[in-house]
Amino acid sequence: MLKKRIVCLALILCAALLLTACGQQQETFPNQPRQNGGASQEQTQPTEAPATNVPQQINYDDGSYDPTREEGGSSEQVADNGITPAPIMQSQYAGATPVKIDPVDKPTPTAVPAITFSYATYTASNLRMAFDGPAGWIPQETGTDTFVLTNPNPAMDYEAKVVLRTVAVGKDYTQKELIKEVQNQADAIRAAGNFKSFEVSSTAARFFISGNGVYLAYKGTLNDSAETGVAGRVIVNTYNKVLYVLDVSYPRAVADTFADGVYNKVRHTMKPTE
Repeated sequence: MLKKRIVCLALILCAALLLTACGQQQETFPNQPRQNGGASQEQTQPTEAPATNVPQQINYDDGSYDPTREEGGSSEQVADNGITPAPIMQSQYAGATPVKIDPVDKPTPTAVPAITFSYATYTASNLRMAFDGPAGWIPQETGTDTFVLTNPNPAMDYEAKVVLRTVAVGKDYTQKELIKEVQNQADAIRAAGNFKSFEVSSTAARFFISGNGVYLAYKGTLNDSAETGVAGRVIVNTYNKVLYVLDVSYPRAVADTFADGVYNKVRHTMKPTE
């Protein structure tokens, strides 16, 4: 009888120890479901839904934008002398910010009819240069260092121009010096114009006069009642220790037409007269 009592007591003690161990196991793993079907005690952190419909902005300052895309996919070969597209110095351009997306409720711009050009040769005798430009445009020599060709078409919301300037620099510039110079020219264009906004692209190499020059594209909005859109190209190169600056500006609504047509025609045909 005593042995039976001892065995029963031992069984009761083992059962108590087993229940205690099960209780400790539940406390050790709180994220396991309860045996009675209750929900897990673990609190799931809410995850933030990814943003949708975020407008993608074009960054003109990080070097990813290629201004040659505005030339209609030109496959022109550039001499292999180490010139590669280089990012502009953002600190120099207070107005050189990423392009802002226009509000969806902004009025649709008036459609611009297709433009075709015929060309004639112009001689800038004061600059000792000749080039082909749109026939019928008005030429004007300003002093000894500037030649201007102006579009007389009154239907344009912005007066397109071809401006060629020279600066005696006493040497032929290196690639880095040309990059800095074309950036300075863009800065001067912004400062001289009544711009509400102004953006510039990265720089790129293209043939101009006698070898690889450096150019960039720019776009802006004038600070006028019509918020007139302006675009242009400026390219620089040295020839016989003289810096040549070509600035072709035009209405932004017909930027592709002028870039592929007028700008490229002037640039390709620019030749010294002596």
